[in-house]
Parts: sequence; C-alpha cells; structure tokens
Amino acid sequence: MKKTIYINLNGYAFHIEEDAYDRLSQYLDKIERSFSDPEEAKEIIADIESRIAEIFRSSHPSADEVITLANVEEVIKTMGEPQDIVDEDEVGSQTKEETKRDSDSGYSKRLYRDPDNRVIGGVCGGLGAYFNVDPIVFRAIFLVAFIIYGSSLLPYIILWIVMPKAVTIKQKLEMKGPAGYEKWEQNLKNEYKDISDRFTKSRTYQNFNKDVSETSDKMGYALRKFIGIIGGAIGIVIMVSTLASLVAIILAFTVGYTLFDFSNIGDLYTTIPSYFLYPQEVTLGTISVIIIAGVPLLILFLIGFKLVFKFKTRVGLVALISIVIWIGGWVMLAYTSAKVAKNYSDVEAKYTKVLLEETRSQTIYFKPNENTFTPDYKERLFEINRLDIYASEEKVYVEGDPKIEIKRGPEFQVTIKKSARGSDYSEARKNCDHIEYFWMQKDSIVYIDPIFTLTEGAKIRDQKIQVVFTIPENYKVDIADELDWHVNSNLN
Repeated sequence: MKKTIYINLNGYAFHIEEDAYDRLSQYLDKIERSFSDPEEAKEIIADIESRIAEIFRSSHPSADEVITLANVEEVIKTMGEPQDIVDEDEVGSQTKEETKRDSDSGYSKRLYRDPDNRVIGGVCGGLGAYFNVDPIVFRAIFLVAFIIYGSSLLPYIILWIVMPKAVTIKQKLEMKGPAGYEKWEQNLKNEYKDISDRFTKSRTYQNFNKDVSETSDKMGYALRKFIGIIGGAIGIVIMVSTLASLVAIILAFTVGYTLFDFSNIGDLYTTIPSYFLYPQEVTLGTISVIIIAGVPLLILFLIGFKLVFKFKTRVGLVALISIVIWIGGWVMLAYTSAKVAKNYSDVEAKYTKVLLEETRSQTIYFKPNENTFTPDYKERLFEINRLDIYASEEKVYVEGDPKIEIKRGPEFQVTIKKSARGSDYSEARKNCDHIEYFWMQKDSIVYIDPIFTLTEGAKIRDQKIQVVFTIPENYKVDIADELDWHVNSNLN
C-alpha cells in the first residue's frame, strides 16, 4: 500500500499519495523556474494551484478520498508539460538572466498550422498569426485564386503538408511570435491563465475536456457564431456553384448532345471528336479533362460542405489522394496530347497527271459539276485550315476548299496534288487516298467540283488538294461565273 500524506493546496486539505505529491511538486517547480520574474511566477503558480484545487475538489469531494498519481498525470497532461513551453536544458542549466538574454537575441517567429483557428487544415490561421493579419484575408485570397484561376489548391496542400501543427504551448507562442522575452513571458502567463479560466467553467472533472473547447468570453462566442453563419452562407454558395459545375461537366462528356436540342444538329455534335481522334484518345482525353476539372471542384464542394455542417475530420489523406489523382489527370492529358500530335507529325503528297482529250472545238468550257452533293439543309459548325465541318439533318461531313488553277502550257492535261498528314509516311499516304475530288471532261466541257470531300470514316489530317489544268495556247478558255471564286486563272 502506497504511503499517503495530507497537503494544503490553496487553503484546502487533500489526501494524496506521496509519489503523486512529488510529481505535482516537480511540475509546479519547473513552471516557476521558467520565469525570470519571481513575483510573476508566484502569481501564476498561485492561480494554477487554485484551479487544480478546484479540480481535485470536483473529482474528490471528500477529504478522505486519496488523489493518485494517475489523477495528477491527467491534470498535467491537460495543462501541458513544462518542456512543451521551455527547453528543459534551458531550465536546468541556464540562469534566468542567461535565458532572458538568449531569448532576447535569438527568439523568432515560426510558421505553424493553427488548430484553434482553422476551417480545413489551419494553414490560413497559421499564416495570419505569422504575419499578424486576420486569417480571413488569406482565406479570401486562396478562395478567389481558386475560383478565378484554379491555381490555389496545390499551394494550399503543399503548405498543409510542410507546415507543422502547433500543438504545444511553446509552439503556439512561437507561432504568435512575441517581440521579446518580456512579451514571451506575458504570452506564457496569458496561456496559463486561459487554461485556468477554462477550468473554472468545469462542473465536474469528467466533462472538462468538453468544456475546455468553449470560449470564456460571451462576446467572443457571439462573434464566432456570427462568423460561423457567414461561413455557412459562403459554404452554401460554394456547394451550389461547384455542384452545378460538376453536373455540367458530367453532362457535357456523357449526354452532352441534350444540351443542344435547340439546334438542328442534335446528337450529331457528339460525333465530331471521332473525325479527329481515335476512340482510345477520346476516352483518355475525356477522363483526363473530367479529373482535372472535377477534382478541384469536388474538393471545393467538400470545403463548402464543411463550412455548412461544421463537421470535423482529418482530411489530410483525402487531400493527398486528391492531389495524386489530379496530377495523374494532367499526366494522362499530356500523354493523350502527345499521341494526338503524333498523328500530324509527318506530311506526304501524291501526284496524279492525266492527259485531257483533244477536242475539235477551239474553246474549252469550265463549268461546275451539276451533281455536287448539296443537302437541303446544312449548318456550318467550324472551319479548320481550309476544311469546313458541316452538319446536315443526317450526318456530319467535311468539305474542303481545293486550289484550282488554269494556266497555259504545252500539254493539254490536269495535274492533281493531294497532301495530308499522318503519324508516319505510310499513314500520311493513306490519308491522301481519303481525299475525294470529282472532275470530268465531256468533249469541250470540263466539269469540276468547287469542293472536295473525305471518304466515310476518314480522320481529318490537314488534307489539301491542288488541281492544275494546263491549256495550250491554241485553245480559248471560258470559265463559268459560278467558278469565279474558286478558280485562279493565269491565261496571259
């Protein structure tokens, strides 16, 4: 059975085990030796003893109940060990004047995450404490930068990872950054008084951990409530806007054609990527864009959700996984872009020369092809490098603008040059073969198309065609008015 003694703590008698008393005495002695001013130390110690006495009275109402070492350790754990506030080496080996002198010359601020003033990870709270600025300023900067540029998520997560959390009283004092040793002592004094004030609010020792999180100041409580309401309103706005954006992104890449029901092109809009990309490239590109745009929006939605419902959770792992997925999306997009660029890396041309038939007429007539396919309705979607993409009521199709030239020469002939790009020489030549162009000679009349098209299922690979008609000097040339905009004649 352990030896017990009676002690007087702040005017109250307590029955305490001897080893518990020794532990309590050592704890109070270390705290006292951490101050350079004996009078201030006595004042703090007296206040702490008073609060500890109240705790012991709450947990041991009868003077005959023995206070054990475990009871003392629980109080010390709540208060914080002395080495959490000052280094034990300084306390044990330096004099108060030496400690004061060293603190005056070497004490500086340190950057920590503030767990007591946090919305997500305490990064903005820590930055605010370090720069003596309201954390709301940094929160507004991060939020605006994220909404406008989408670039603040990565820096925030990096700061979250590299900034340590201010847990001990010493770390919190370093985070606040007192200007000198006297102010450091005053902060330490205030920190202990704050802990002591929280003790006075406790009715029982068992619910102390719950009560210690409540503010002792009614005005501060009201202010925090007001900020919470504002934060909740901001959270609702963030949730609604990000949720709408997420839904829009998903719809755009899944059932996007429903967004264009007002247009005659209908669901043909979704077939356009297939004219440029292979199915694998479409899939990878879609997934990468959804990840790049969706992950930041999802995180922003969770931030808004947290602001509204005030739940507390450890989001470090979620943030780490999110950034890995987000970076993976960029890597996937870069890989897909490289594959697409490869499809245009090589260029090749094919030449075809055809001799025209001699005619008795001394005049050669150039007329537009009367059988050129023209749907009753077509809508021009866009143009890319002399290729127009149209949509009719039935399909999307491509029309090209050929370069047609009529010039003088010794031979009566037509030369057709088809060019296209591809991932290599062989594929580029195949893409040349996908060019369809119609012309026909019927006696003295040459019918030509003002457009060229691509075969069904052909990929757009910068296809071009040049058609050159060479007419001898002994022939006259008559070009139909409909072809004036399409034919370049050099008949001088």
